[in-house]
Amino acid sequence: MEKLVWNKVRQFLELLRCEDIDRESIVDTKEFQEAKQILEDKHTIYQQSMANIQQAEGEKIQDYVEALESYSSEECQQAYLQGMVDCIMTLCGAGVLKPKQELGVLLKTLIQPSI
Repeated sequence: MEKLVWNKVRQFLELLRCEDIDRESIVDTKEFQEAKQILEDKHTIYQQSMANIQQAEGEKIQDYVEALESYSSEECQQAYLQGMVDCIMTLCGAGVLKPKQELGVLLKTLIQPSI
């Protein structure tokens, strides 16, 4: 039951990271905006190229692109969670947060893979 609760907390944090993009505290760097523009430009070329190849080859490429997108999403989630864990550990080390059993369980859940 306890693992289920912490998994729900983790899911909530994932939603918080992904859904509220209009909040004042959102981080939006110049580098991110530049990378986004480059991706949009390359996507147009990608779509034109995909239209000019055989279906079987296109399916293989599309399968790879989907796997790459999934990996990228998980990599971002991992970096986000790592930042949260680092902040919690820093606050504990500074004495701002008192390490309790519940905090330990949360950290253990975030640190260990949920396979």
